[in-house]
Amino acid sequence: MKLLLENWREYEKYHNIFEGQKYITEILGISLPLNESGQVIYTGELREQIIKEHLLYESFIGSLINTAKSAAGKIKDLFLAIAKILKDSTALQSFISLLIQKVIKPIANQFRKAFNKVKAIGGKVEAFITKLSERFEAILQDFQNMASGWKKAMVGSTLALLLKYTYEKASGLLADVISGEATDEFVEWLQSKFAQMFGQDLLSKALEKIADIKTWLGWVGPLVGGVNFFATTLTPVTSRLRGNL
Repeated sequence: MKLLLENWREYEKYHNIFEGQKYITEILGISLPLNESGQVIYTGELREQIIKEHLLYESFIGSLINTAKSAAGKIKDLFLAIAKILKDSTALQSFISLLIQKVIKPIANQFRKAFNKVKAIGGKVEAFITKLSERFEAILQDFQNMASGWKKAMVGSTLALLLKYTYEKASGLLADVISGEATDEFVEWLQSKFAQMFGQDLLSKALEKIADIKTWLGWVGPLVGGVNFFATTLTPVTSRLRGNL
């Protein structure tokens, strides 16, 4: 009984959160089961999940704002812009869509073209590229299948950063391969760089690192050469949403 009362008091603290169904579904990305009357069925397990995700979200937003206070210039502006985007469901959906349409999809398509060119060689190279391509597509599909919310925005930001970085490092090789040249060098680069960057546990790692912005940047920053690349890649996306913030 004591445990039940303590749980009830804990739930009461978050009464307003449970009332905000749009916040739960569109920001936190949690599906809400409905009964035949269209009312949400709040089980104890679901309430605990909502509270846990709410606290994680609030912590991440807080870290963005606190980090912005000690930053300057475009880095500060970017942190504050992302904080605003993650608080607004409309801007959040637009941000995810822009990441996909302007960064993730076009770069992924360039790699697909190169993969298909190399596959045509056959033999061991074809087997390697097929396996790598399947892993790459699985990562992209798992991202697409994520519930839309702030976590998907940050995982999408991770994918955008890694894709943009690898594309810039290998753009010359990609162009050569697509035109039918430099296949061996490209395969070697895929084995040494691309395969490591896009491991099958990439999305899980990204989700683990979004406890706060410093933890996330401390992980993804070194992979893409630093915070400035983060700003260079994402600022064009956030700037498109200024009118919505």
